[in-house]
Amino acid sequence: MTGDPQRSERGSGSNRAPGACHTASRMAFCMHTPPRTVLLLLALVLRPFPGFAQSTVVDRGTFLVTVDGRPAGSEAFVIRRAGTGAGTQVIATAEISLRGEGGRSELRPALQMVGEDAQLAAYQMKASGAQDEEVFVTAGEERFLVRLRTSMGERESELRAAHGSLVLDNGVAHHHFFLPGRSLSEGDTLPIIVPREGNLTEVRVIGSENAELQIGGQMLPSRRIALAIGGATREVWLDAAGRVLRVTDTAAGYTALRTAPPDP
Repeated sequence: MTGDPQRSERGSGSNRAPGACHTASRMAFCMHTPPRTVLLLLALVLRPFPGFAQSTVVDRGTFLVTVDGRPAGSEAFVIRRAGTGAGTQVIATAEISLRGEGGRSELRPALQMVGEDAQLAAYQMKASGAQDEEVFVTAGEERFLVRLRTSMGERESELRAAHGSLVLDNGVAHHHFFLPGRSLSEGDTLPIIVPREGNLTEVRVIGSENAELQIGGQMLPSRRIALAIGGATREVWLDAAGRVLRVTDTAAGYTALRTAPPDP
């Protein structure tokens, strides 16, 4: 569907001043401030515009995360919508706390989707603890610009924009809410961005079925969708409203299970 993304990359060493650009080995090395779209996204998260004060909570909840069957942390998230038609704004944020071999990590993702068909506008992820890094994704007319900052410096890449592209960041369960789950059927493909890898790839539906899932002591009807992403298989359970109940990633040994049923 997307083919191989046309991609260019630039990086920077950590000792270069912001705004400075250097050239080495046929590659430009630059430091940039966050793009304006991402700054606007952060402003929406921290201080929403007036219309967003009347926003509707589409979904909120908490996932318990296990890795290889052992407790590994939690993900508390909220998804809000404001506006109508072309002016629709959806903001999804979360606080994720994970424990691993390298210690504790805190993740703070913020995602903005716009328009009636929920197109990706901007994404930001800030990670601290075991590994400090920050990633910004902004949408242009024909490209997604991805900037990754770590203690080693900054890497920038451009990915060819595909209509309907979604962000599915590793270890972020609520992002699967934006899958058009009820309309997906076996064989369908969707373009996705894996931000911290700086990749645009495809997710392919390899199966789906109706299933029951126990959440908070209740058996809930759900739709289980099996996805192929690269060489890994991911399974997502959605309720009738498309809200995420459970996510498993077999390659990572990762499972995120909702602690309580979604609000009616």
